[in-house]
Amino acid sequence: MNQQPEIPADTPIEEPYSFSKDKIGKELGYPLKRSLLDSALHSASVYATVYSVRYLGHLNSNVVLGASFIPEWKGHPTVRGRCLITVWAVPSQQRRAAEQLLVAEGLPILCRWLERTRSEGNAWRGFEHMLNFEIQDGRLRRSEQ
Repeated sequence: MNQQPEIPADTPIEEPYSFSKDKIGKELGYPLKRSLLDSALHSASVYATVYSVRYLGHLNSNVVLGASFIPEWKGHPTVRGRCLITVWAVPSQQRRAAEQLLVAEGLPILCRWLERTRSEGNAWRGFEHMLNFEIQDGRLRRSEQ
């Protein structure tokens, strides 16, 4: 009889987030590899705060990366109090520079914001929150709502 090894009760199990990625033509590229995102999330111990990651194959003005926090009272129980991360495509010639900015500046900010989604009080966690990164004039800018 095949028996599964027993996992101690106090061991947290991180469910993988759902993932989708649009196919894109050669004129566009994604500014962040999934492996770089996953590495940052794991290193900062915030992987479990994410319920889904999607790569959308169209431009969104200058916005390249966004995160949306779902309030604890809204939606399906598996997404409450967790975040959706969206990566938007950029023109191919801008992909490498965008990735460098996101890795150097954006991912550390994103991971601190994801940690905040766990540590804030009920008043904060009762509302939707968004964090967006856009590239303007070769600089990464962030906005929060």
